[in-house]
Amino acid sequence: MSALPNPVRLPRAVQTLWYGIEPYSFFDAGRRRHGDIFTVRIAGETWTMLADPDAVREVFTGDPDVLYSGEANRDLRAIVGTRNVLLMDGAEHLRRRKLLLPPFHGERMQAYREIVVAATERELAEWPTGRATAALPHTQSITFEVIMRAVFGLDDAARLGPLGTRLRALLDWAQSTRTMLRFALRGPAGLTTYAPLLRMIARLDEEVFAEIAQRRAAADLDQRDDILSLLLLARDEAGEPLPDQDIRDELLTLLTAGHETTAAVLAWALHYLARDEAAWERLAAGEPGFAEAVVQETLRIRPAVPLVVRLLKAPLTVAGHDLPAGAVVAPSSVLIQRDPRLYPEPHAFRPDRFVGTKPGTYTSIPFGGGVRRCIGGAFAQFEASVVLTEIAKRRTLQPYRRRPERIGRRGIVLIPHRGGRVILSER
Repeated sequence: MSALPNPVRLPRAVQTLWYGIEPYSFFDAGRRRHGDIFTVRIAGETWTMLADPDAVREVFTGDPDVLYSGEANRDLRAIVGTRNVLLMDGAEHLRRRKLLLPPFHGERMQAYREIVVAATERELAEWPTGRATAALPHTQSITFEVIMRAVFGLDDAARLGPLGTRLRALLDWAQSTRTMLRFALRGPAGLTTYAPLLRMIARLDEEVFAEIAQRRAAADLDQRDDILSLLLLARDEAGEPLPDQDIRDELLTLLTAGHETTAAVLAWALHYLARDEAAWERLAAGEPGFAEAVVQETLRIRPAVPLVVRLLKAPLTVAGHDLPAGAVVAPSSVLIQRDPRLYPEPHAFRPDRFVGTKPGTYTSIPFGGGVRRCIGGAFAQFEASVVLTEIAKRRTLQPYRRRPERIGRRGIVLIPHRGGRVILSER
């Protein structure tokens, strides 16, 4: 591979450790030294980071037959498989995306509001008041219930339980520090043959395939609007249904991607709102558009994942740099969205930036962009807005300490280090 632009000249192990512990300072240091395009080496990956909106536009509007996202994300195949919208590329990806997008937008998305409200009310009943509690476990419970019910359409707790328990066990294992270290040392291929992981996946698959079979035989299948039923009803160009393995891979992708990231955004939002009493009261008062602005500002200052990746299948010029086939470009939300040239006082939490104003397509990229933008992005923002509004109407909010929490991790998801400790009290 020919030389990549502006390499960070530290040993790979040092870069990996720095990125793992302090991703923001790692990327900030790279930009200070090299500007808006530089190359890092993390574990087994090499990424050319992009921190300029014009460069991001070139990538997001580029030829999808040259800029592959699915192949660039194949490290995730051990858990979610390969027959899903995340790991597909080209025309196959576009066909699958078209199938999955409608439930996460417009009126069909609004139909999930009651599910979100009910899940929030149930969790608030379990959330201790008057003492410091990490927000993250509670926001995880809310988002997990929401995505399980949206994807499977299950109202029967007896059926939801075993499936949910096995999925949570897999996610907790996959996103633990020990697993991330194992991943860094063994690489993704090592995980595909790792016996404990294979046993967990086999137990989960048993539940998933049983639910697929039961739903396929349901008399009311064509009257349901959950994602599982939609996938079972789908037909390809030849009129054939999706194979069960494809359905399984799509379900696992939606369940894993549609839960942890939204929970992290909610925990960060509560972390910042606890330090801004006026903003919390505006939220409680139901000020039009303010909840959406709070979510957008949280996504700006603390995106759940720090970058997206594209693998070049052919040479490409990006930001004036000739990049070879095989290079991986990585538009970075944590760099672009905290750039003082784009956002004055970028480290300040100011929801009013987005009241009545939509963020720029290439200056706000928490969900990626182009034809590979996360299909659940709009749903995540909708869900987070509803959850925060419901909590604000019922509780007052204070920080455990005024000093902000530093960055922590659950796998690739960036979370408050101590889970976003706040104090909720009855109104």
